[in-house]
Amino acid sequence: MSETTDLANRIAERLTLLGMSPRDASMRACDQPDVIRNISEKGSIPSAFRLLKLAQVLETTVGWLLGEVSQAPADNDDDVEIQQWDVSYGMGGGGFLDLPTTGETHKFSRSWLRQFTSAPPEKVFLADSTGDSMFPTILNADMVMIDTTQREVRMADRIWAAAFGQVGIIKRLRPSPDGSVKILSDNQAVPPDTAYDGELFVVGRVVAIVRKM
Repeated sequence: MSETTDLANRIAERLTLLGMSPRDASMRACDQPDVIRNISEKGSIPSAFRLLKLAQVLETTVGWLLGEVSQAPADNDDDVEIQQWDVSYGMGGGGFLDLPTTGETHKFSRSWLRQFTSAPPEKVFLADSTGDSMFPTILNADMVMIDTTQREVRMADRIWAAAFGQVGIIKRLRPSPDGSVKILSDNQAVPPDTAYDGELFVVGRVVAIVRKM
């Protein structure tokens, strides 16, 4: 087995275990979509820096990826801590994420978290919802999980966490051809709003609702 084939197989093993796609892992590690595909299809050997970044994203070590150690890293089914976003505060502008948190954290198993997102735990936040503007989808006092690696609103009507007028919101967003974004509530009694250039700062996509029964 060649060195690159062995590397490609080990990368594929970690991708399967983590529930990630080659493109997703490549983008997270190197900001380029075809790094892993080039390894598996073209036999390309990544630089030491890229290999280190891939190992970090795949939650393993360079030594294991290169076959220098035979023991695969334990599948970290341990608990991870997710910070809670203080949804009452805005984030500021400039496209820079300085997310205010309450200081409270919540523990979830890593395997449970992967059902909803492949983002690193430090890029995932929880937030308490308040009010009934998203009823019946999200109830008052439900907790939502936010993946902050997803911040570009490409598909209409998904639910997003954002700051609008320096106030945190959990709403459906619908981009318009003129560059504005419709801010929609699931509760039909709540009128829609519209954000224009610079008024809306997207924090991330809501990927799960955590509800007490």
